[in-house]
This record gives sequence, C-alpha cells and structure tokens, in this order.
Amino acid sequence: MPSRPFSYVAPSPPMNRFILLAPALLLSACSERAAEQPAAAATSDADGQTDMTTPVVSPSAPSPSQRVSRYTRLDDCKVVKTQEDEDWAVLRCEAQGGIGLTLNYYDARDDLELVRPGRPPVQIGIPNLAGGGFNKLGDTVEWCGTVEGGAFRPDALIVRNNAIENSERPERSTSFLTVIDIAQGCAVAQVRPGSGQNERARKIADWPGRPCLREGGAPP
Repeated sequence: MPSRPFSYVAPSPPMNRFILLAPALLLSACSERAAEQPAAAATSDADGQTDMTTPVVSPSAPSPSQRVSRYTRLDDCKVVKTQEDEDWAVLRCEAQGGIGLTLNYYDARDDLELVRPGRPPVQIGIPNLAGGGFNKLGDTVEWCGTVEGGAFRPDALIVRNNAIENSERPERSTSFLTVIDIAQGCAVAQVRPGSGQNERARKIADWPGRPCLREGGAPP
C-alpha cells in the first residue's frame, strides 16, 4: 500500500491515493476529556500551523462519566483486498470498544465503513458530503466515548476530511472535520476550518442524536 503524501497526480494509475491538500490540522486534546496516549510536544508544519496529532495525557484517570478520546491511525490499516490493475483497495483498521473500522479507497477518494456487533456494515459516504470530488482522510481518527465498568464505549468518531469542493480547482482543498455518530452509522456534521474547529467538532460528538447529513453535507 503506498504512502499518502500531499501531492497531486492523476488518479488513473492503480492504488495512487495522492491529492494536493491543505496541511492537515489534526486533532488536539481537549481540557475537558482524558486522552489515553503519551504526551508529545506540538510541532509546526511548513505554514506554521500547529500539529497536535499526539494528545496530552490527563494527570488523572477518567471517571466513569467523563468523556474520553482514544486515537488510531489510518496509516496503520492493513490491506485486505485490492487489484493491481484497478484503483481501489479495502483496508482493515484498528477497532475500539468492539467497533470495527474499514477504510475503503477508490478513484482518489477515501471513505470509512463501520462494523458494529449484530448489525450489517455501513459505509459513511464521506466523499459525497463535499460534492463527491476527490478527498483524502487525515491520518488520525479520534474515538469519543465514555468508560463504563473499565470498558471504553465509543459513540462518535472525528476524522479530518480534506476535500476538493471545486473540480475546476483541484489544487485547492477544504480541511473539514467530519463527525460520525456510531449508533446511527452516519456523518452528522462537517465542521469547516476556523477558530476552535477541534472544540466545535468535539461538542457535536459529545451530544449524540443529531440528524444525519445528506449528500453535499446538508442536514435533512
């Protein structure tokens, strides 16, 4: 499986998941929730934007009712199905709280599929939220939920969706944060770039039951 650099080439060669995208403003830790990975200093990309991909550790263990974030990386997903002469692949990703995650790549587009116990898999349709153009998901998936009886129970995902909204300007992308409701099996928000983008996405993730988005990213 090739790496996922930020450069654009035509999508015709098989398995080329390349697209020119805005620098990924990946997810940072929130003071009101516990993060369960080692702390790391923030770094800056070429444009001086802060990258807090690795969250900061809370000094104390989360209480049962406290919101918790765990993090997995799409770069760690394993290819389970592909074909050399076609531009698509299915990758199995790390599960959390009994919820499986599949990354489906096709024709320079990334999408996620949830695998929930006792229910059929459901594909989220992330490319369609920004008009169906080329897109590339960020490397980090944030799983939001609670800890009950020592078990992590995720109820939402947050993932960065770098999407080409205007097909006539493929060199420009919009860096959304897509919020996915696990129980409903759908995206409930596409948070546009701007001040407090991470915090706005988490507030949405922390209040389940919002209506699913339609194609194009609009609520019903």
